[in-house]
Amino acid sequence: MRRLLAALLVLAVAGGLLAWRVPPRADLVEFLPAGRTPASAFLFRELRSGAATTLLLAAIEGAPREELARLSRETAAGLRASGRFAFVGDGSLRIAEAEEAFLFRHRYLLSPDTVPESFTAAALRPKLEALLDGLRSAAAPLLARFGFADPTGAFLGLAAGWLDDSRIESADGAWFAPREEGRGARALLVARGQGAGLDAEAQQAAMDAFRAAFEAARPGEARLLLSGPGVFAAAAAAQIRGDVEMITLASAALLGAFLFWRFRSPMLLGAVAVPLLAATVAGYAAAAALFGSVHAISLGFGMTMLGVTVDYPILLLTLRRPDETLAEAAARIWPTLRLAAVSAAAGLLAMLGSGLPGLVQIGVFAGAGLLAAAATTCWGLPRLIPAGARIAARPLPGWMSRALAALRGRRRWAFGAILAALAVLAATGGPPWQRDLAALSPIPAAQQALDGELRGQLGAPDVRSLFVIGPGTEAEVLARSEALSAAIRPLVGRGLLAGLDLPSRYLPSPGLQRQRQAALPDSGALAGAIRSAAEGLPFRPTAFAPFLAAVEESRTWPTLDAAGFAEGAPTISARLSPLISRHGGQVWGIAPASGVTDPAALEAAARALNLPGVLFLDVKLEMERLLADYGATTLRWAMAGAALVVALLMAGLRGLRAGMVVALPIGGAVVVALAVLALSGEAIGLFHLAALLLLAGLAIDYSLFLAIRDSDQAPPQNAPANGGGPHCDDHRPGAVLTCAISTLLTFGLLALCDTPVLHGIGLTVAVGVAAAFLLACALSAPARER
Repeated sequence: MRRLLAALLVLAVAGGLLAWRVPPRADLVEFLPAGRTPASAFLFRELRSGAATTLLLAAIEGAPREELARLSRETAAGLRASGRFAFVGDGSLRIAEAEEAFLFRHRYLLSPDTVPESFTAAALRPKLEALLDGLRSAAAPLLARFGFADPTGAFLGLAAGWLDDSRIESADGAWFAPREEGRGARALLVARGQGAGLDAEAQQAAMDAFRAAFEAARPGEARLLLSGPGVFAAAAAAQIRGDVEMITLASAALLGAFLFWRFRSPMLLGAVAVPLLAATVAGYAAAAALFGSVHAISLGFGMTMLGVTVDYPILLLTLRRPDETLAEAAARIWPTLRLAAVSAAAGLLAMLGSGLPGLVQIGVFAGAGLLAAAATTCWGLPRLIPAGARIAARPLPGWMSRALAALRGRRRWAFGAILAALAVLAATGGPPWQRDLAALSPIPAAQQALDGELRGQLGAPDVRSLFVIGPGTEAEVLARSEALSAAIRPLVGRGLLAGLDLPSRYLPSPGLQRQRQAALPDSGALAGAIRSAAEGLPFRPTAFAPFLAAVEESRTWPTLDAAGFAEGAPTISARLSPLISRHGGQVWGIAPASGVTDPAALEAAARALNLPGVLFLDVKLEMERLLADYGATTLRWAMAGAALVVALLMAGLRGLRAGMVVALPIGGAVVVALAVLALSGEAIGLFHLAALLLLAGLAIDYSLFLAIRDSDQAPPQNAPANGGGPHCDDHRPGAVLTCAISTLLTFGLLALCDTPVLHGIGLTVAVGVAAAFLLACALSAPARER
């Protein structure tokens, strides 16, 4: 027993040191593929580091408007002071005097109204008449400030154009959502974090900072609502972590209780733990060596797939003969156990060939762990368990032994079940392929609805449908953005979309800026136009001298780039920065589309535009195609893996018939599991395929150990010398049943999870394990035939 405990301690320390040297990563960045098309490559690159993934949308409600305004101002101030946010927007956000002066100075380079016709006497006359009327109204202070230096209205037109999509009401230094009947006031804020959007830990820290700033404002009865991609990432991670922790504790308690009841030996629990720990350490080391790091998802799902290794020590201890040592028993079952482990590892070929970094890493982790567990069981456990120790299984209840004996050899029942499952698959077309990513999300529908509501109230873009511009230089991207703006107008007229939020809307290309400078008249021509336009109006002759000076100055201004724009106008640049993406010295433009009615039709129309360097991307459509593509690739590799497993079984069992006898329950279990999924309406995805691979690994154990040669069988260690009854000559079904129940206690609970992915894995494995055990029993020969 001391050797067993020492081995557990050594493995635990080795695992701890390994995790300390190569800590598991929690963000999803390294779990994403590179992408197989330009659209998918850009999508995954933006998911890794795009500004849109770090957006936090917030609402404060449950208090009077004055109190909400105070809370909004103080919360925003706390967020800015925290240093965790690149941008914080609320009603207290005002354009500084220096920024206003910068924008006013460059208004003719930025304004789309800077064309030669705007500076003629005919165009200026109505502008001057409107200015005169405005000076007699409540807008007189504003017009007195800007009107004489900018009678064309270029600056005020710019401001209106930048803010025309906002439905926000600003009052008392806070933004408020539009009033709706039946709902109280709601203050709104928006912030952009500094970490990657898929880094759940960074996003959780940003959310904690947001909540801390809100609590520091003494909210009383008011409540804070948060949404955005980072909120979804953190919430999904917390939901999955909670489900996994709950299932881990529950399954560990149930499995420990069952094994203790079955074997009445604490040593058995240690014997089961040693191969499992060895498999985990070996899998972690292999993944770390090949990939440089191990993702937490790989660790979690890899250990889940290593649940099959619990079977190995149970089979060794249960199939041990009364007259042999544990080392002799290990040597006797080693060929069968080796074949089971190698075949299960070969079945993971689909993961290795899928092309998805996450599945490849899980496959490496599980494959290395399976082989390590088998080797540890046969070569390590005999040296760790005392020679005189006997771990005997409790006899099965009589009714259960009789039921198992009656099931042996019922081949017609087995073939009937498989044919019925095939008929179900033929009639239903099989379970549908999961194309709706929202169905895989553990985020509640109410939270997703809140996100859409806040985006609409804040005017934040929905980044599902967008145009990608580039790659190229900044000037090239802005020029293509302007070309796209002109080309998209017919599509707007057809109702395919309402509009685009283009980078060139905020910052024109250098070429267009120079074109606008060329459109500005010289001082003499402009002075003549002003005199003609002001004829008969009560303006002093020198009233528009600032206008003349500003136009002349604008003719020689250097063109603006994004860096200069951000330095001079940081507030407006905060709207531009998410629309320009930089990676590896190249620049991309992003133009989110609004009011998209039919993404597929818009995609076809955008393709017909044939604009160089412009690509339409609908995130949902692209992800559906990627899932289908990777799913088809994984399925092809799964078929190759299945062929390899059959070949290994035939080689290991030295015959086609023997190999097919073992392979039939494995294939039958997969068919039955798919039929049950189809009848239950469960759509399958990549994780269901991973679960089917795990099921195949478990079914190999059951089928092999129920089909081993008669010379390998032995009576139970606690059986009477005279045989003890009609069924004591073959106790292997009881040993395999113990393995099956152990698996069901682990994976069956996953089917009760709220997380769709975990639920799908649990349901698939639970149904498949039950089918695999029953089919293996029914297809194995009864004692009288052997």
